[in-house]
Amino acid sequence: MKKIFIIVISFLLIQFKSFSQQDPYFSTYLVNPTIVNSSLSSLNDRNNVVLVYRNQWANYNPNNLAVSSDSPNTGILSLNLKSRDKNLSFGMNIISDNLGPKEFFNFSPYFAIRRKLNNSFLSFSVSPSFKSTTLNFSSLIFVNPSDPFNIGGKQTQSEPDINFGFAYYNERMLLSLSAKNLAQPSFNFGLSELKNIENINLSFLGKYLIEVDRDLTVEPYLLFRTDLSSFTFDISGLATYKKVMSIGASYRYDEAIVGFLGYHFLKKNKLFVGYSFDYVVHNVNAKAPVSHELVLKYDLPTPQMRKPIRTPRFFY
Repeated sequence: MKKIFIIVISFLLIQFKSFSQQDPYFSTYLVNPTIVNSSLSSLNDRNNVVLVYRNQWANYNPNNLAVSSDSPNTGILSLNLKSRDKNLSFGMNIISDNLGPKEFFNFSPYFAIRRKLNNSFLSFSVSPSFKSTTLNFSSLIFVNPSDPFNIGGKQTQSEPDINFGFAYYNERMLLSLSAKNLAQPSFNFGLSELKNIENINLSFLGKYLIEVDRDLTVEPYLLFRTDLSSFTFDISGLATYKKVMSIGASYRYDEAIVGFLGYHFLKKNKLFVGYSFDYVVHNVNAKAPVSHELVLKYDLPTPQMRKPIRTPRFFY
């Protein structure tokens, strides 16, 4: 299996060169991997809800807009639930992405099923999604006032989409692949000359668990994403002490270095609070150097079946 892992990664790195981001990107995907691949909801046996807020390029103010704009910010709400036997998972991801003149909303319910294979598991998921995009034409600067795209006001358009995910994992290793934007929704806001197509995106996420001792584990991660013409990847490492405190770091290709710190609170580690700090190391002049991300995860109580009341029977 390790040879297969190396072959897959080598093939992906050879085939593609760079990646133009369309989908929102999060540095704390290690905490909530359903953002990357909904089939990974099977990894955690607990029901949970996750909140993430990301402030991209803090204090960045572009100079090519007619009005002032805050730096990009994104929020996500994830709800991940399980059946009693843990073999079925279902939930949703709700994403709100504010890019200044462009606002994006995505509602993606999902359903996943897992099957045991020897000492490992296979998981498959399907996630229909509803996407809505709003573009504020009034905030754009047009060199030619008669430009046909200079229509003013805000225009909103909505389109359906569908995503699929697959994962193979056991106690030590994870290999997963997801395909998003399979319907390739297009947003033109009623302008036939304007094309804004959501390209098909493939994501590979792999990790391996290393037990340093009974209290300390280290997990190297590789996240690779491509739109079949370009690519990007994250190489990450996450150390966890006594299943309570986590510290990690990653390098995002041609973009930034990332630091991460998280801690579990409450009984049975029900509440997890994490923070990531991104520092841009490439193309710094085109953006602000720092991004912040906060993640909260809370394990929901698992519904319990009512215990049967046994009545003694007497025989005469």
